[in-house]
Amino acid sequence: MLSNDSNKDWMIDPTVVPAQMSPVDPPAVRNCDRLIASIVCFTLGEKLSNHSIEDYILDHIELERECSDRTNLCLAWSDDVSLALCFIVSLIQYGGYSQDDLTQQYINWWMNGFMSPTGVCFTPSIHIKQTIEQMSINLAAESLAVITDENIYTTPPSPPVAALLRISPIAYFYSNHSPSVRIEVITHCVRAMFGQEISIENFVIYIELLVNALNGHAKEKILQSIQIPLDRSHSMSVALIKLIDILRMDNNDIQQGVQQALAFNQSIEQESKWRNPYDSNQTILVTLYLQVSGALYYQTVPSEWFACTYAK
Repeated sequence: MLSNDSNKDWMIDPTVVPAQMSPVDPPAVRNCDRLIASIVCFTLGEKLSNHSIEDYILDHIELERECSDRTNLCLAWSDDVSLALCFIVSLIQYGGYSQDDLTQQYINWWMNGFMSPTGVCFTPSIHIKQTIEQMSINLAAESLAVITDENIYTTPPSPPVAALLRISPIAYFYSNHSPSVRIEVITHCVRAMFGQEISIENFVIYIELLVNALNGHAKEKILQSIQIPLDRSHSMSVALIKLIDILRMDNNDIQQGVQQALAFNQSIEQESKWRNPYDSNQTILVTLYLQVSGALYYQTVPSEWFACTYAK
């Protein structure tokens, strides 16, 4: 929802349930339509995908919606989408990137279901648990001014492709900043989540792709400027190459691009029946495509995609 006051700050009230109002009320600023379309679109990946989910899990989701008075919502999403939404909230609430605030938002999601479409959090995957533990350890060490070897406590997880989605809100908040500022924020964020040895190259590529889309640059020029490392052994590089290929071949039609992206859905065995059945590893390509193409094609996103969604 666009605000009538172009100068007011973004408003947020985490205590208000989404059935009553949107938790985010952005001001009317330049490129706001692209930004909103991108945010809403990346929550749609699970809705547009064909998940094979056991009936008892669907019954559980429906029960949680009824108990939280959210029966008018038809959308569920992966844990990584929830974490990306938590990051957006943190950036708005704190006024920029804060490892402390982001960690607290993640813990709020884990413990209280904040930014979970059902109002409760499924048991997080081992990978997400490791990430939150890693951030908490780093934060505790910094608060005590202790120089510590993070590997003593836990093995930093290597980032999955879905990590691109988790840090993508950096593009929303810092789209009008210099690339050097974005790189600094990306570096701090990635190192806090995954340790000091992780390369930020693919993260920078994706953030700059999304920033250019949000700023309304021509798609052809955006794609020409991207240089992705040709490392076929790295899942993140492979996903980015596929994403660029789909953007090139979608004929500027978001529905056509979604169908191409859905062809890359993967069937992955569920870690536990208590885990979120909407696994971002299965649908991450279509989610990333929707996030970028929502900004590129914001004027032609089908209106029926937005019916009864949490992010509307």
